[in-house]
Amino acid sequence: MSVEARQATVYYAPTAGRRFFTLRAAINKEARAIIKKHFPGDPAHSCDEDCGWCHDPGWSLEHDQPERFQRYHRLLSAAIKNRMAKESTR
Repeated sequence: MSVEARQATVYYAPTAGRRFFTLRAAINKEARAIIKKHFPGDPAHSCDEDCGWCHDPGWSLEHDQPERFQRYHRLLSAAIKNRMAKESTR
């Protein structure tokens, strides 16, 4: 067996900063990255006795408001897909 160099089409998600082998994966990650950019989550906070033992679980749109996240993700994914379709016909 030998190693061969091959070229493959990859899709780049600029907001996510990654490359993907499938268009669907790139659109999915780009939509998630845009949503997280506009709705940044708050990290969990676990205090000790000095702070009052608050044990704040943090906040994330994906986990705390899943219906809203799914709606944004669906609409944004469709918009990205439509924009790519329009750009490819030029």
